[in-house]
Amino acid sequence: MSSSNVSSDLLIAPAQLNIYLGLLIYITGFIGSIGNLIVYRSRSLRIRACSIYLFWEALVDLIYLNSVLLTRILQKGFGISITSHSDVLCKIRQFASSYGNQLVVTFLALATLDRILLAQRST
Repeated sequence: MSSSNVSSDLLIAPAQLNIYLGLLIYITGFIGSIGNLIVYRSRSLRIRACSIYLFWEALVDLIYLNSVLLTRILQKGFGISITSHSDVLCKIRQFASSYGNQLVVTFLALATLDRILLAQRST
């Protein structure tokens, strides 16, 4: 194997990783978020505060996946830049990438805190 083949393979590797690994993360995250949305909207869980937090966490995670990860897969993997064609999509992506992770962690922390405080109150 010549050095030019190795260097060309190394140049292609990040794009291939963005495509295959990104799609794997996107598909599993999408299925998981949809499943969480269905579960946490059931009648038996709708009355609990922690399920409301976890429902919103799954919804924000779904928005984050669709606005940030999907555009990254398209841009870095396939060379399709959606955000350069639309200012609205660019601003939504920037907002989601800035606040999406923080909101997910906040909702998860609130659900955990709710469960801890509920356990403390009942003992």
